[in-house]
Amino acid sequence: MFIRTAVSGDLEATAALQIVDLPMGLFPSLGRGFVARWHRTFLDSAHAVALVGVRRHEGDLDEVLGFLVGTTDRGAFRREVLTRHRFGLVLRGVTALVVRPRVLAGFLRTRLLPYMRRLGSPDVSTHSGDAGRPGTVGDLTAIAVSVSARRGGTGRRLAEIYLARCAAAGADRVELVTTAESTGAHEFYSKTGWTALEVGRTRDGLRVQRFGRHPGSPEGVT
Repeated sequence: MFIRTAVSGDLEATAALQIVDLPMGLFPSLGRGFVARWHRTFLDSAHAVALVGVRRHEGDLDEVLGFLVGTTDRGAFRREVLTRHRFGLVLRGVTALVVRPRVLAGFLRTRLLPYMRRLGSPDVSTHSGDAGRPGTVGDLTAIAVSVSARRGGTGRRLAEIYLARCAAAGADRVELVTTAESTGAHEFYSKTGWTALEVGRTRDGLRVQRFGRHPGSPEGVT
């Protein structure tokens, strides 16, 4: 098992891992094609990181057993996505919603107006800090490791490389969100230098826990 930067040929596998292991939220419910297109936005961005943990087989074929996508500056990355990728993502999203009427109904009820406002104003600020916690913030957007490769240190190594890249990019802190009921995830992050922050709810009513830390030190951030 070794870690490398993700390439376009990995996206089918990273999308499958996201849907199976991280089904929370709208994007995984839109299917593998949409998630792969979303992951693609992390590949060529100066404000994002995309990593895979792979096992190499004969013929130099890499089996993707884990992945991480995240940003080093979430404000700058959001602006980039809304200006460079919004039409591609909207097209994929509409196509996926049309063939998923139940997901479409939920989208119309909980997300249509916020998404329309966001898409209509793509020139968002690059300042990524929050009130009371200013500074450049990176988001560890998604990390997953297949069942067969867990407990081998792959997830920890993916996170370490990502944090090192955030530190090199000048991020003041890094945050992530996981489900509030995920005791395994809470234990993992608490043991690896993350500090629990606020608990909130998604637009679907799911309770989530936010964690944060400084990228260049083992101490958590409050």
